[in-house]
Amino acid sequence: MKHLFLVLSFVCLLAAQALAQSTVQSTAPSTSSPNNDAEKEAVKNVIKQTFKAMLAADTVLLKSCFAPGAIMHVVQNQKDSVVVRTSKVADFVASIGKQQPGSLDERSFDEIIYIDRELASAWAPYTFHRNGQFSHKGIDSFQFVKLKDGWKIQYLIYNMYQ
Repeated sequence: MKHLFLVLSFVCLLAAQALAQSTVQSTAPSTSSPNNDAEKEAVKNVIKQTFKAMLAADTVLLKSCFAPGAIMHVVQNQKDSVVVRTSKVADFVASIGKQQPGSLDERSFDEIIYIDRELASAWAPYTFHRNGQFSHKGIDSFQFVKLKDGWKIQYLIYNMYQ
């Protein structure tokens, strides 16, 4: 009797867990709707515009990719520890403006984008080339917000390594 009670309790627990998972999956936003695909392309376009602006040293275009108050962080490994450094978007834009056009070439690939209404997240592996030479690679993790003038980067955190 005791074993039967344990078995029945276990079966009920599994059934409840399966029901909870199916409820979460059924309420998740659809990633296959045509509207969502268009929104994903719009988000991806902001990433492309950011890299295009960096390549051209175009500070006006670069600034237009970011939301007001956007935040940036870089994650770096330094001698057995991880350091997270904060960067101001204005400083980043200014540093890009000091570069020669064509000297900074960041290329992303295999982007994964999730969208729910006015919020989007993108995971973008990248390679970075300086003056035509490979410099480093890493992951850009973007958080976007959809404002009245379109998708903008609200938060960017990235790492870099050889």
